[in-house]
Amino acid sequence: MAAIAAHKLQIIRTLVETAPDAALRSLELALSSAGGQGALGTVRELVEDETANRFVRNNVLAPIVPLCAPRTAGQVSFPAPVLSRLWRALKSVAGARVEDAAARCNPWDLEQGSPEVFDELCKLAAAGLRDPENAAFDSVRSLCDPEQLALCLQLSTLTRGCLPKLSEWVSRMSDERAAAARLAYRDACRISEDAGPLLLDILSAHLPDDWRIMRVISAVMDRPTDRYLASTEVAQFGERVLSEIDEAIALVECFSFAEGEKAGRQAAQAAHKVQLMMVEIQQSVDIAKDGPWGKRLARQKQAMAKACELRMDQAEKELEKALPTRPISMLAKKGARGVAKLVEGPNADMIVRAQSALAFVAELRACADKAGYGSSRTKILEKLNARLDPYIEDVLHVARTGEGGDSAVAVQYLDVAAGFIAYTRDEKTAEIVRRRAAAAIAA
Repeated sequence: MAAIAAHKLQIIRTLVETAPDAALRSLELALSSAGGQGALGTVRELVEDETANRFVRNNVLAPIVPLCAPRTAGQVSFPAPVLSRLWRALKSVAGARVEDAAARCNPWDLEQGSPEVFDELCKLAAAGLRDPENAAFDSVRSLCDPEQLALCLQLSTLTRGCLPKLSEWVSRMSDERAAAARLAYRDACRISEDAGPLLLDILSAHLPDDWRIMRVISAVMDRPTDRYLASTEVAQFGERVLSEIDEAIALVECFSFAEGEKAGRQAAQAAHKVQLMMVEIQQSVDIAKDGPWGKRLARQKQAMAKACELRMDQAEKELEKALPTRPISMLAKKGARGVAKLVEGPNADMIVRAQSALAFVAELRACADKAGYGSSRTKILEKLNARLDPYIEDVLHVARTGEGGDSAVAVQYLDVAAGFIAYTRDEKTAEIVRRRAAAAIAA
């Protein structure tokens, strides 16, 4: 294969350097079998070099890496290109130290803790950002607030020291760990008045669930009352949790069944997250019923329970639309159970809506009992199964005998009903229905 022209190679190099991490990993995997010769070999070398470069960069700039990604409004964040431009600037002004850092980025050195050169480079970057005469950092300054980024980098030594302890701070806080968290916060405040809250914000970005930083705040402030915390410089963290709860409630209230199973599951997962967040803030803060956050939490708990119960109630109606029935006789009372209406095939749109509603009910199992609407969910499931069980028997009879409807249509509805009962019971029950359907067809 012919070599790549110089101008094309530069284009490829630019694409590789600007590719997101996930895309770069995919490229590396795709090119792993490419030989060392020819055009593909050249591209493979570019990808491998960039992967190695990012590994060093992400270790050196570890404290700010998660800040260069989308975050919730109000949280400290920077555009993604900041990382690559900052690293390029450091290479130009401190090439020898960057090479030293690369040499120390091996498993042995990293197991012994972060080398000092990592923090030295972060301090150099902070100084470069604050120096308007340092042209190497102009491209970074054009993307963000240079002072905010410089302060984040200035805190890198503290942040890097906290990161190995962070998982223990949010999972098994002890008096000794609480003392370490308070000391780190105090050291940050010595750097700048607003550096303490900034340190907490940076640490939250390193957590899978950033709202769990409330545990660290609780340790730093010795489980404060909501009145006190709401008046401090870290009130933003509690307010942010409460705002996220409001957003989740709105999602549950407004999500559309027409968007399918995924939407139903996402709404239920949002309800589960709300339950966890409420527990988190109640355990981290001494919440008073008449306090500024206590009143709001009480309203939110009621609103979420009401929203979930309303959407669960709608599941029965969606199921009826997806599995239509007809009255047994003209004298049948309104609301009485009819028999399966097997005149035409299932309606795809109605099936999607029912799947969304049933997925919502099913996914709520993780939080319904703890959140206070477990009994409502149990009653809804009883109604849904009371609707599905006789319907399946009716359709099985038609599939076997052809009496009361089209047997081919009956088979289609059996498959739909089996899918529905997987939500209301489990996949094992659904598989039993499918086997019975197969037996009915074979008979």
